[in-house]
Amino acid sequence: MVVDGHVHLEEELPVEALLKTMDAGGVDRAVLLAAAQAPLPRMPRRLAFFRACLDVQAIRMPAYRIASRMRPKHFERPDNQPVFDAAREHPDRFLPFAFLNPALGQEAQDELDRRLPEGARGVKLHLWFHGYRLSDAVPVLRRAEREGLPVLAHLGLGPPEDVEHVLDTCPKLKLILTHAGIPHFDRLWRVDSPRLLFDIAGPLVPERMPARLLRAVGPERVVYGSDAPIGVRLPNGHGYELPSLPDRAMGENLASLLA
Repeated sequence: MVVDGHVHLEEELPVEALLKTMDAGGVDRAVLLAAAQAPLPRMPRRLAFFRACLDVQAIRMPAYRIASRMRPKHFERPDNQPVFDAAREHPDRFLPFAFLNPALGQEAQDELDRRLPEGARGVKLHLWFHGYRLSDAVPVLRRAEREGLPVLAHLGLGPPEDVEHVLDTCPKLKLILTHAGIPHFDRLWRVDSPRLLFDIAGPLVPERMPARLLRAVGPERVVYGSDAPIGVRLPNGHGYELPSLPDRAMGENLASLLA
C-alpha cells in the first residue's frame, strides 16, 4: 500500500481531481490537510536557489530566516472543514488531520474539540508560517499525546533542542517532521527516538537529501509525502512520480502510526 503522508486540499486540485491523480499514480490513501497558504500560480523562481542554500549547513539557517521574511500569504486559521467533508465522503482514501495554530491559544484546543468527533487521525502544525516554537505548542502536543494522535510539524526558527524537549515532555508523543526536518535536517536525524519520524515531502527537500536521510535514520523512520498539489505539479497538470523508497517508508510506517 502506498500512502501519501502530506497532501493539502486546495482549489488547484479539488477532491475528485485529487482522487484521479492518486489513482493514476498508484497512491492508495493520503493524509489530508487544509490549505496552508493562498494559491501559488507558479513555483517561485528563487526556490531552486533556496533549496541549494538548504543543502549547505553553514548558510542553512540564515537562508531560512531570510525566506521567512518572504513567505507567501498564509492562513492564520486553516479551514479544516473541506478536509473532514472529503474524508467523510471517501473514508477509504483520506486520513484527515486537524490543522491547528497553537499561537491562537484556546482557539486551537477548541478546533481540536470540533475535529475529534469527526474522526481526526492526527494534528498538523506549521511553526514557520504561524511564528511560534515547538516548545510553545506543548499544550496542543500533550492533548495529541493523550488522544493517541501523531503530529505532523513543519518547524520554524526555533532551535533543534525544542524537538528533544517536547519528546521528553511528552513521552508517548509520535512526531513527524516535514521536509526531512527542515531547517535543521541532519542535526535532528541524530536524535535517537523511534517516536521521531521524518517525511520527505515536496520541493523544499534538496534532491540528495532523501537518500542521506534514509542512511542516517533507517527506513522505519521515513515517511513518503508529496506536498500535493504543489508537489505533484507537471508541465500539463498533475501527476505522481513516486520515489524509490522501501515499502516501510511508502506506507507501512504511517499505517503503523495510525493503527
